Amino acid sequence: MAKKADSALVSRAAANIDRSRLVDLVVQLVNVPSPTGSEGDMARALHDVLRGASFRSTLQPIGDNRYNAVGILEGSGRGKSLMFNGHIDTSFGPEQAHRGIGYRCEGTVVDDEWIYGMGSFNMKSALATYVVATEAIRTAGIRLAGDVVIAGVCGEIEKAPVNDFDGPKYQGYGVGTKYAISHGAVADYCILGEPTNMMVIPSHCGTTWLKITVPGVLIHTAWSDPEKNAISNATLVLDALHRWMPEYIERHAVGSFRPKVNIAAIEGGWPWRGARTPDNCSIYLDVRTAPDVLPVDVYREVRELVREVGRRHPAVAGTTVDVYVSAPGTSIPENHELIQTIVRAHEAQLGKRPEFGMEVWYSDAAHMNRYGIPTVNYGSAGRLRSGGGGFSTHQGEHVHIGDMMDMTRIYVQCILDICGVAE
Repeated sequence: MAKKADSALVSRAAANIDRSRLVDLVVQLVNVPSPTGSEGDMARALHDVLRGASFRSTLQPIGDNRYNAVGILEGSGRGKSLMFNGHIDTSFGPEQAHRGIGYRCEGTVVDDEWIYGMGSFNMKSALATYVVATEAIRTAGIRLAGDVVIAGVCGEIEKAPVNDFDGPKYQGYGVGTKYAISHGAVADYCILGEPTNMMVIPSHCGTTWLKITVPGVLIHTAWSDPEKNAISNATLVLDALHRWMPEYIERHAVGSFRPKVNIAAIEGGWPWRGARTPDNCSIYLDVRTAPDVLPVDVYREVRELVREVGRRHPAVAGTTVDVYVSAPGTSIPENHELIQTIVRAHEAQLGKRPEFGMEVWYSDAAHMNRYGIPTVNYGSAGRLRSGGGGFSTHQGEHVHIGDMMDMTRIYVQCILDICGVAE
């Protein structure tokens, strides 16, 4: 049987959180480079950490020397299971190292309060809090009724193959999580410790990436015609997109929340051959969608917009629109048991109710929820050393040690509340 943990038991477990272990583990994980597509070493390092923390860990091969590390700490079998999911690939690669300590694969402790380094913010610090929370419970001599699962997954960062950009380093958007949850990584609930600065994020945007290709005529400059130049005609489409974007954003507003649209790239011509006009010009668009909007809705809307431009300007009548990323958003109700458990733990450990929000970024919570594992984003990283929240491109990735300690206590209470204690 499982019984609920009382406050004394939670305090007993939380008292065993080892700050030095937490700091050292974050530094250890940051020291392993793991840009998208090259997560093998990081997966093996996390696999060893999980086994050392008494998890029964498995390396899941998804190809190209890429692995998920999935560990299970089995309870007595009479409680609910809780998964902690976190990606092991980093937002930036080693090519960013010259920009400062926040971009280096070298964990650096500053002022005994902050840890700088690639992946410390997003999201190796979360992986460390998961492990240390379970270690504190075990050190306190508490046996859980339900299982704790830690899934360190590759290929989460928002990247996608397109055109000649193919191969493992472009395979993101949840390839690791989708493999994990369809190959045995299951649980009743999941907390995803993305860098939310301790905000509870039950909802986030979906995204649709579109390739808009404007036709042109390949010909020598001597016989060229500006009205048949694909790059010139792409400006007609760009102008229409710029008029449409603010209207789209306001139409899909949810309270004070606004989705975003980004003209991400434009591609046309050959700079090494200036004596030729391009036979096409492509515009790449990222359209963020409210959780209840589907990618097909965006596709139809943008396609009709482009067709209308073609009706007014025959030179772009042959423009095509293709979707190359289709990722619906996600949402779970704020009165869900998982969220209420987090709220109670946050209030008990920090003395105040957590803030709630909706985010424009995308996370693996969308895949988890669609596979029937209720998931919420809730993590400690996101506070800046210079003040405020979010991410600073100037300072690079860093996390506050005190925030991680607070979050680890909260995770301890969530584990005990959800999994229960074995009798």
